[in-house]
Amino acid sequence: MNIRNITTCFLLLSSAVTGLKAQQADLVLLNGKVITLQHKGDRSQAVAIKGGNIIAVGTNAAIKKYIGTHTQTVQLNGQTVIPGFNDVHQHPAPVYAFEEPYATLELDTVSSMKNLISLLKRKAAITPKGMLIRGVGYNETQLGGQPIRDSLDKASTEHPIIISHVSGHLSAANSFLMNINGIDESTKDPAGGAFERYKGSDKPDGICKEAAAGYLHHSKNIQYPPQPTPEQEMAGYRLYFNKVLASGLTSIGDAWTTPEKVGVYRKLVAEGFPMRFNLIIGFDYLDQVLSGKIPQMNTDYLRISTIKVFHGNSLSGKTCWLYQPYDMINPITGKKDYYGIPPARSQAGLDSLFFTIHHAGWQIACHSNGDREIDMVISAIENAQKIDPRPDPRHRIEHCSLTNQGILDHIKKDGIIPVFHCYMYELGEKMQVYGPERISMLHPTKTAMDMGIIYALHSDAPISPYPAMIRLGSAVTRKTKEGVVIGANQRIDAEDAIKAYTYGGAYTTFEENKKGKIQSGQFADLVVLDADPTAINPDKIRDIKVNMTLVGGKIVYKR
Repeated sequence: MNIRNITTCFLLLSSAVTGLKAQQADLVLLNGKVITLQHKGDRSQAVAIKGGNIIAVGTNAAIKKYIGTHTQTVQLNGQTVIPGFNDVHQHPAPVYAFEEPYATLELDTVSSMKNLISLLKRKAAITPKGMLIRGVGYNETQLGGQPIRDSLDKASTEHPIIISHVSGHLSAANSFLMNINGIDESTKDPAGGAFERYKGSDKPDGICKEAAAGYLHHSKNIQYPPQPTPEQEMAGYRLYFNKVLASGLTSIGDAWTTPEKVGVYRKLVAEGFPMRFNLIIGFDYLDQVLSGKIPQMNTDYLRISTIKVFHGNSLSGKTCWLYQPYDMINPITGKKDYYGIPPARSQAGLDSLFFTIHHAGWQIACHSNGDREIDMVISAIENAQKIDPRPDPRHRIEHCSLTNQGILDHIKKDGIIPVFHCYMYELGEKMQVYGPERISMLHPTKTAMDMGIIYALHSDAPISPYPAMIRLGSAVTRKTKEGVVIGANQRIDAEDAIKAYTYGGAYTTFEENKKGKIQSGQFADLVVLDADPTAINPDKIRDIKVNMTLVGGKIVYKR
């Protein structure tokens, strides 16, 4: 062999060695039960990670070759590994201590009217007189009735009090707040809203539905709590998102992002916070989007490409608009003649708004619950696409609750993404007012899956809690806390639910080639569980513990 051939062989060998070294992993997970989602039922034992991405998935023997001198190795000892959960629709808010004047009370676990009044009294005792007290997430079923002004007045008559319903679509106010805003017998119901009134009277009882809740902020004499400093706010957001990571979520969508919150997320990403954020800009700020003040962005940790629109009302708040009346007695008429509250926006107005967003190249994410509302949304999407055809725009219907076969046929034909709720555990008892026929097509996950429709699941937190295993269990069992199944025909198995809450979320944000499965080339966003959701009693899924969360190949939470 001549010198030239020897040199060539040496260079080839050197290159091969270099290539081998390049494949030495930063982190290897061994001896696990890896649910890859590459196809139904696919399981592996180990995962190799380098540079934030998965470089190999396979047997222990196959993956051990990626272990080098500097490789960190984690022995899973049979624990289950799945892709990181992707909650594409929630409403993040900073977490503050109860004593802080700007802290909003979390009411979702308050179990009686007596306890609600007691909690509000405690807050009033440390709040300056005249300053607004706020709470979110009350559930009238747990309280034993709506917290009308008479009840809230027992907490304080010296503070304005406003608490929002678990649906987020109605608010309750005490007399102080009603009076300061001039809401009385002469106040008319606004378009798209209604004031509940005492039986046999025109006097509002403090429960303000949909657009009517906006009247609770009209007065310039309301004394709002002081704003937290920027440092306090950022600390509150870090606390919130660290809790989110501990629950198994690695990606979230903020479903009403303001320009100010865009700044918060930019700071979090700049400081290297290990969460992937998809920002859905509220349509109130559409002018800033169209002017370029809020530009589109698509990086590994921050995506801004979607506009949130409201067209329709609340499912659990019983205000969404239906073709057929609710299966309940209308307290005003004594008959079954209540259809919900019609949206304030006309079809022409919706068509115009959707076309503006669509033509500008943004994705639409439209809140809509009732079948009559959803049909309007689909029509507006089809109109925009007809005038200005775009390949695969993936416009979204958020919640997409009360459907029928015709609605799903259009969703499939148009490539629309339904983003379904999975909150039957907490709020399923409120669904009975829709009757058995509509319940059979309520959040129709099984029918949609059988039709080949790709969909995502979400918490809508704080409407329902964000911990991923609670949401996953609810999607599988569709049981209320009392054990009542809501829409048994729409139950899906645990692996399909995991796929919807991971790959489905990634597909919704055009990121299915980056995340949502455990395969080579995807982000190493993973969750390690103490039990296999696909192999245990479905009723026990919600009790599974998250033992470890990884984002970009880094362990960001460990129990």
